[in-house]
Amino acid sequence: MKTKTMKLFFYLLLIIQLLVVTACSNQTEESSGDGKTNSEESNDLTIAISQDVDTFDTHNTTAVSTESVMVNLQSYLIKRDNESKLHPHLLESYELKDDLTWSFVLKENIKFHNGDPLTAEDVKFSLERVATDNTLKQYQNYKTIKEVKIIDDTHFDIVTDGPDPVLPYRLAREAAGIFPKKYIEENGWEEFLKHPIGSGPYEFVEWNKGESLVMKKFNDYFGGDVSDWDTITFRTIIETSTRIGEVLTGGVQIANSIPPTDWDRVNSNDRTEVINGDQTSVMMLMVNQNKEFKTSDSKVREAIDYAIDNQALIDKYTPGSVATRTRVVPGVAGFEESLYDTNRYDPEKAIQLLEEAGYIDSNPLEITYTASQGRTYADSEQAQMITGMLEAVGIKVNLKLLEASQYVDVRTTGKNEELLQTSWNNTLFDPSLALIHFHSTYNSEGFGYNNPVVDDLLDKAAVNMNPEERAKQYQEVQKIVSEELPYIYIYVLKDFYAVSDSVQFEPRVDGMFYVEEIKKK
Repeated sequence: MKTKTMKLFFYLLLIIQLLVVTACSNQTEESSGDGKTNSEESNDLTIAISQDVDTFDTHNTTAVSTESVMVNLQSYLIKRDNESKLHPHLLESYELKDDLTWSFVLKENIKFHNGDPLTAEDVKFSLERVATDNTLKQYQNYKTIKEVKIIDDTHFDIVTDGPDPVLPYRLAREAAGIFPKKYIEENGWEEFLKHPIGSGPYEFVEWNKGESLVMKKFNDYFGGDVSDWDTITFRTIIETSTRIGEVLTGGVQIANSIPPTDWDRVNSNDRTEVINGDQTSVMMLMVNQNKEFKTSDSKVREAIDYAIDNQALIDKYTPGSVATRTRVVPGVAGFEESLYDTNRYDPEKAIQLLEEAGYIDSNPLEITYTASQGRTYADSEQAQMITGMLEAVGIKVNLKLLEASQYVDVRTTGKNEELLQTSWNNTLFDPSLALIHFHSTYNSEGFGYNNPVVDDLLDKAAVNMNPEERAKQYQEVQKIVSEELPYIYIYVLKDFYAVSDSVQFEPRVDGMFYVEEIKKK
């Protein structure tokens, strides 16, 4: 009897030991011992973005949100680092042969994701398309390219229709991604837009529009194995609180566009923090100067400018941003420092200007102000705050808040009335992109700005191969338009990100998510 009892005891002891071993094993699978879960130790990166890509045709978009994702799928001839310096990327080298001709040498053995080689034929196909098709949204920025001359598979020249000092910068931005000529000619653009092919470090897996875009590491990337991550998922999460919640619970590692009201929530969590990054984007009001609108009167434009408290908007919606009276930001050639970190808020001066323009209590100024609602952070809230500032000096404002697609249609077709709230970036990192809006040929219906002196300065600067002279020409343009107010500038934007402590992430000034630059901790 005693022997049976002892055997039973040993059996029970063995079972207990097995249970302990199993529990320890499970705990090891769930945690690495440093507090990190297996999901955080995986080679999968998930980034929450507030806006989805709008198309895979980067010739036909101006959205930074699209380029910020597509830089992982497409490769450029030239790549810009986070200090805005240019470096050959698909290229071995490039040089200016004469004022109209640039010479390029491609690296060898570059492959597209379908295995086809990338050659000078693909470069010609891509750049001549965007340079000649005036229906494409990026045509304006590439129309100086007259021809791409193929010498052999890895050597080619780009001939411009006049001196183009900005060409290297053009080749380092969204519409200069190289498309696969053979694949598109065989399958058509419609198929490409369903399954895009590039030569970047990541290749397309699937896109659930409005939800997620998944890419996986491209094993034959010409740059080698440059990234810590096997797959990347860009999740479109429009709702701010949901994006933040996903970071807090580990569903994503990075989320953009975090408002000040939620910073404490992120920073108080042990494993997340808010970090900020400078941008080239500037918030502004586009002012329609066509004669049928009240804002064709210079005194009205000035009154609106003096009525807006730039710093109050910054303090409420984007602490740390800087008020500005120019769209050219520090670090860009031709930056006019006297117009930066300054504003003209003076409501009494605004009232005086309105009276001089003939608008008094019995005959108030009435204007229409259009803004988006839910397209960008606090867009409608900021529009309402500006409306209150304008009404405080006696301006009657008809505020139109439009959902994203309606707003974009109004902005791109010139259907706006007196004021249109907007923001523009400068991912070209050259003053030409920011200041070309002041040429009389730009958006005549929605803008209506025309100054022959400005036209002349812009035309000369566009072909000036002398950097110092060119910078002075652009500085003069900035000074003129700061008084004539085709745009009323508010502030230079910053972006704020919620970031998990499992990754090392440094925001880029251009807003791009180069996944190879995001490291595992």
